[in-house]
Amino acid sequence: MKATYFVDTDTLVLRFTDKLVEDYVDVGDADLVELDGDGEMVSLTLEHAEERNILPEVEFERVKGGVVEIENVGGKWVEVNAVEVQT
Repeated sequence: MKATYFVDTDTLVLRFTDKLVEDYVDVGDADLVELDGDGEMVSLTLEHAEERNILPEVEFERVKGGVVEIENVGGKWVEVNAVEVQT
């Protein structure tokens, strides 16, 4: 994964693969999920990253066998539970 921050537009791009972006889905008012030709996620673009306090700290955690549950709360998808599963 590669994270790139564009200071002039306050945009954070998280790139997961080198595949070509062939489509995108608007997520909320300011974010995009970019997809390849098979509908798989290639990257995530987050607009107004610093303004929304997404940028200041980046934390990465690798969990073996983990499960993350999300739910739609007030029109936004939020993480409600992250559980490490022993495998």
